[in-house]
Amino acid sequence: MSDEFHFGERARRPARLGGLRKQRAKGSFNLRMLWVVAGLAAAAVVAFVVLSGADEAGSQIADARSDTVSQIDTAYDAAAQGTVGRAVVVAQSFHAENGSFPTDPATLSAFDPGLRFISGPSNDPATVSYAVSGSEFGAAVRSESGTCWWVGIDAGGVTTYGSGSECTGSAAMAAAAPSW
Repeated sequence: MSDEFHFGERARRPARLGGLRKQRAKGSFNLRMLWVVAGLAAAAVVAFVVLSGADEAGSQIADARSDTVSQIDTAYDAAAQGTVGRAVVVAQSFHAENGSFPTDPATLSAFDPGLRFISGPSNDPATVSYAVSGSEFGAAVRSESGTCWWVGIDAGGVTTYGSGSECTGSAAMAAAAPSW
């Protein structure tokens, strides 16, 4: 064994001591910029795909809501038409028993206490606006959807149907269709 001191073997490469870095030439290509641009492009593509999917999903939700509102309006209209149908039964029953249509709302309500007969305009599906003119009876009911449903009856038993914006029994006398 020797008392000599050795620093070890020489390094194959010289050590970097945090000194100056090599300067790039002004015309050289920066690879980091290429990676940044590629990453931004990929992020843009992903954002486009996600937002396109969100737009399509939003359209489907809007269509579903529109269908739901349409179905609800159809149900409201059916309820109003049912009320008008009950009013027709009341008027025809009274006519069959007495030979004329009733002119008094209390008389009509006595036949079906669940209905409210008035001579003014109908504002809800439980209120029947009616009018009597000689041998004709007209009834109108406003649906929650906003549509007013009409029925006209004559003494011969002919029933006509219609709808319109005015919701009075007088307006219902203009009903001319064989069905709704």
